[in-house]
Amino acid sequence: ISRCRGLLASRHIFQKRNVPSVYNVDRFGNGRLFCISDESINQKAQKETRKSLLGGQLKVLGIDAELMHNSAMQSIQNPTQGYDVRFGKSAIKTYRSFLVGATGEENDVKLQAAASRCARQVDFLIKRHKSREAKWIRHTDTLEDRTIYPIILVLDNVRSAFNVGSLFRTADATGCNLVITTGITPHPGGSGADKLSRSALGAERLIPHKHFNTIQDALAYLRSDREEYLVIGMETTEKSKKYCSLVYPKQGCAFILGNEVSGVDTEIMPLLDDLIEIPMFGAKNSLNIAACAPVVLYEDYGNGELWTSRQDLAQVMNFFNEKVFRVVFQGGVLNSNSVCDDDVLNGAAMEDYPVLTSDVT
Repeated sequence: ISRCRGLLASRHIFQKRNVPSVYNVDRFGNGRLFCISDESINQKAQKETRKSLLGGQLKVLGIDAELMHNSAMQSIQNPTQGYDVRFGKSAIKTYRSFLVGATGEENDVKLQAAASRCARQVDFLIKRHKSREAKWIRHTDTLEDRTIYPIILVLDNVRSAFNVGSLFRTADATGCNLVITTGITPHPGGSGADKLSRSALGAERLIPHKHFNTIQDALAYLRSDREEYLVIGMETTEKSKKYCSLVYPKQGCAFILGNEVSGVDTEIMPLLDDLIEIPMFGAKNSLNIAACAPVVLYEDYGNGELWTSRQDLAQVMNFFNEKVFRVVFQGGVLNSNSVCDDDVLNGAAMEDYPVLTSDVT
């Protein structure tokens, strides 16, 4: 009886003060009276505002906002059922986090900007989820699938750990058998290893690597243990050859990249077998080293694996430029139905051009 009197007294006080209240009975029959504060009402209104703003931004990006909201609420009400496979866990959790947001009054402009950022993040997370779920997209390779080529990448006094990490990924992609770091260059197990791993994404664990105190020590190693390799510096100088004009030997090449600002050490240039450069057509004299490496490494790989020899290819192109108006290649061989100057081809001795009978891509 006293409990009921207390509840009635409390309800009377709430009603007198115009405070909304609710009476709740738990499973043991115990009753409790709760007031609904202005703060709770404000939070609900704020949640609705956030839902409306985010829903509008999601619609702009082509996302069904209502379906997204229902999926988010379903993940709260029935957590054992998991997350909607159409959106993925990360996107739904990001959506839910925005609805809760910060308490208190917020600037409308800032809230609108936050809704736009959250919508773009949700859009990205949905696309990432779909990409991961697509079985036909190859995201990772096993170590057994890695093809090795006689290519070594040497990084001398490269300052940025993020550049080094990117170069490790390039080395993995192009089949390098070794990465050599020297001087202050960040390297696995050494200085800058944490930052390096962020951009390398595990590539540093796939490729053998060595570190030397100086570039001279690295050169001594190459000349003794990899004496068959051609050691090439990548630098823009008056003596440098265009990277695409050099025929790279199949026995192997070691490419040296220097510091981002000063480049390859001038003291070792006379000790190298060759110097190459990438043609520059802009005001700047160089590319970032993380952009230079793949250009040259794929050229080296392609020289031995993808293309016919340059001499044969040049012979073919010269013949076509002089004799043929238009030629069509199908399956890597000359198509007999090509549109060309029939008189010229009929009068030409095809045996004079034996390369035309080989596969040319």
